[in-house]
Amino acid sequence: MPQTSTDSASAGPSSGARRVIAALLIGDALLAFAPVVVLGTAIGWPASLSLPAAQQLALVGAHPGAVAAGYGLYLLYSLLIAPALIGLAALAFGGLARPFAATVAAFAALSALARAIGIVRWLTVMPALAAAHTAASPAERAQIELVFTAVTRYGGGIGEVLGVSLLMAMAVGTLAIGALRAGGLPRGLAVSGCVVALLLAALALPALGLPGVVPVAFAVTALSVWMLASGVWVLLRDRG
Repeated sequence: MPQTSTDSASAGPSSGARRVIAALLIGDALLAFAPVVVLGTAIGWPASLSLPAAQQLALVGAHPGAVAAGYGLYLLYSLLIAPALIGLAALAFGGLARPFAATVAAFAALSALARAIGIVRWLTVMPALAAAHTAASPAERAQIELVFTAVTRYGGGIGEVLGVSLLMAMAVGTLAIGALRAGGLPRGLAVSGCVVALLLAALALPALGLPGVVPVAFAVTALSVWMLASGVWVLLRDRG
């Protein structure tokens, strides 16, 4: 017989742990918008990522404090997303010993790691390149811009294609599909989780040479809204 959401919740984390899970889900969902505010105000992020290397380096060099703060918040959000989803999986499946829950935990942890690798370049390598670019000769600037472009593509491949798209899609998709089978989440949350997973997976299409059909901002916002809704459900379920 499928396991009901009530049974899963009672067999899993304690009441205090459920409140922590709810706080992680809600807090991290809201934290996702902080980098947009900080970096968007300072350098026009994320639209600035499509600018030529020279312009991006100039922006990073002109706003080092905002870049550090914005990407620091983005790093914090990206790291917290793992315990938030792992906690939700533990609640949905009555603990992490079950195969679905363990799989979600693995994908979520790998996603957070890939995201972190992609983000850290903006806190370490890019500011150094921006400072060197400002003081360089025209010929040296061209070389620095080549390095910037190479690091951006490599870091973006790890952080965005793997972390934001594929691994997170597998984490959310496994959680949602498992919850549909076991009844660990309300059906609406489980179905919408499947939709969010598909949106996230679609972000990887351009890397495979296929046209992009889903805007990054839309997919990431959909994930945040789903996490927020999940956190509210956990909170209300615990109070009920």
